Amino acid sequence: MGRRQFIGGAGAAALAAALAGCTGGGQMSRESGGSSGSLQWWDQFRPLTKMLQDDLFGPYTKEHPGVTIERRQMDVPDLGQALQVGRRSNQMPDVHSLAGLGTSAAALVSESWFQPIGKLADFKGSPVGEFLYDGMHRFDGEIYSFPMFSGRWHEAVPWYNTALLKQAGADPEEEPATWDDLRDVARRLTKGTGDGVYGIVVPSKETEYLQFLVNRLAMTAGAPGGIDWTTGAYAYDAQQYADAIEFLIALQTDKVVHPASPSMGARDARARWAAGQAGVYLWGAWFIGGLRVDEPEAVERGVGTWHIPCPEKSRNFVYSPPQSGTFWVSSQSKRAKDAADLMLQMTTKEFQARLAAAMDQPPALADVVEEAEVHPAYRQCVANFQDDVRIAPAPEVATPGVWQVLAEMRDVHPNLGDIVQSVLTGSTTDVAGELRRYTDAMSAERERAIKVVREEKGVEVDTKAWVFANWDRKADYDQQAYAER
Repeated sequence: MGRRQFIGGAGAAALAAALAGCTGGGQMSRESGGSSGSLQWWDQFRPLTKMLQDDLFGPYTKEHPGVTIERRQMDVPDLGQALQVGRRSNQMPDVHSLAGLGTSAAALVSESWFQPIGKLADFKGSPVGEFLYDGMHRFDGEIYSFPMFSGRWHEAVPWYNTALLKQAGADPEEEPATWDDLRDVARRLTKGTGDGVYGIVVPSKETEYLQFLVNRLAMTAGAPGGIDWTTGAYAYDAQQYADAIEFLIALQTDKVVHPASPSMGARDARARWAAGQAGVYLWGAWFIGGLRVDEPEAVERGVGTWHIPCPEKSRNFVYSPPQSGTFWVSSQSKRAKDAADLMLQMTTKEFQARLAAAMDQPPALADVVEEAEVHPAYRQCVANFQDDVRIAPAPEVATPGVWQVLAEMRDVHPNLGDIVQSVLTGSTTDVAGELRRYTDAMSAERERAIKVVREEKGVEVDTKAWVFANWDRKADYDQQAYAER
């Protein structure tokens, strides 16, 4: 698989996973030794380091004296590069995540990156068995992975600094339900907390962050997402996307956005927020888990969360697809049975509760959060997801050929994040025109990719694969919905 195919297959979920797990420090972590015969495990989840060691690797190696585990935790770009190098040199780890690879799991399965694990351990009968989907975890009837995390989440949770809100005379219990309410809170924070403190931080150096943020804000305005599932057409030129961008412009006009935001990445923004330089930061559930690892004093000072605001007081849902597999067993592994047994331990309610305690992305068994040892703000965040998020259709689940189209599609630039960045920096003012051109370019690229996979690979797929006429905007698109499509 060439670089273009790797990059071209990247979707929102892959990009979100990359940013979600970007708290890594690149260090090596060894559990129970680390000889050349160890089971090798690579991932990007720094906040999960202690939990993996204490609640997964340690107990497993104690029960299996002949097994040793060596874990490498790396930053996302480093992990992706290491995996590609390892693949070429036949030095792959036994188990790894997909962060940094920028392509779909299905594309990697087709290239024989992994080996199935369903016959090595009973994932079908596990507590997460109901969340296994064809085209995401199961291919040609074989289970290759499972969702460790829940699909009910989004990346635009308003996290607030409790102390700053109180200093500004705002009541943290009074949720800003609308965009205008959030603007008002941001103005009060900027004016009522002294020099050097701003209402909100928007790390606009990373176009991926801007893409996620505007996509979610557009959904709160009533957009189905980048694709209208009732027609299968790209919908980035919908008015809701222009409105979401205009909202960010309004925050800038109000002078409530931290002025260093254009030079900030997601972690930079978290550090500024933790230092008390901004009162609100819209980011994912893992925000507080990262704080606890790197800026624990900020958690002690006070942190809380609200529902994602909508343009009006009437609420619209945001949509996320089913969660893809987190860890995969390499086709080069000689320890596949041990790897599968170890991964199966991650599906238990006990492990899921400990996973919740790490306060990263919500666990697949989200109900365990209610009784888990977590910060009240994290518990509230996950509860808000139940209110705000519905599971969207995933075309690759319904039509096997879709992943080949996605793998064939090339990057389109300027993309949504590029456009938002250009608007915020004043490089363009033609919001509607840029969104229309991007929508048209995405449609044309998908048509080109469909033609290639049909004519050159003999795959039966067309744009109807993106149409879900039975999609109910108020309900999860579940296994039964696929069966009735």
